[in-house]
Amino acid sequence: MSKSRTEIDKEIMYRKIMPSAARRPGEPDLPEASAQPLSGYPTASVLNSSIKRNPSPGIAFHEAREMILINLMEDLVIEKLDSTIQRFNCCKCNKCKKDIAAIALNRLAPKYVVIGEDDAKARREAEEKYSSEVTAALVQAILLVKKEPRH
Repeated sequence: MSKSRTEIDKEIMYRKIMPSAARRPGEPDLPEASAQPLSGYPTASVLNSSIKRNPSPGIAFHEAREMILINLMEDLVIEKLDSTIQRFNCCKCNKCKKDIAAIALNRLAPKYVVIGEDDAKARREAEEKYSSEVTAALVQAILLVKKEPRH
C-alpha cells in the first residue's frame, strides 16, 4: 500500500528536523525533489535571512554583593522552631527538633529565591506572606512528634 501525501510530508519534515534519528540503516533517502518544504511555508534559508541580529554583545552585569539561593520555607521553619516548641511544651532535644523540622518541611512546598546575603527586606516579606502556613505545619509536626517521639 502506498503512502498518502500527508504521510510522506510528515516523514520529510521529521527527517529535516531529526536527520540522524530519521534514517534507518539500509533505508534509502527520499529524492531531493520530494524533499521540498510544504507549500506556503518558507524554507530555513529564507527564515535565517529575514532574522536581524544585534551585532553588539550582551551587557555584562557585575554583582556588587554575593547572591545566594535559599529555600525561604526552610529559613522560616528554623527561625520559628524554638518559639513554637516552647508554646507546646514539647521535648526540646535535638532529635525531636530535627524530626519536627523535617515533618514540617515535608508538608510545605519549597519556595526558592535568589537574594543578597544581607537582604532583610525579602526575608521580612516572605515571613509576612508564609508565616501562618509555616506555623500550621510546625504545629502539626509538633503534635505528631509529641504523640510518638523516637527516643
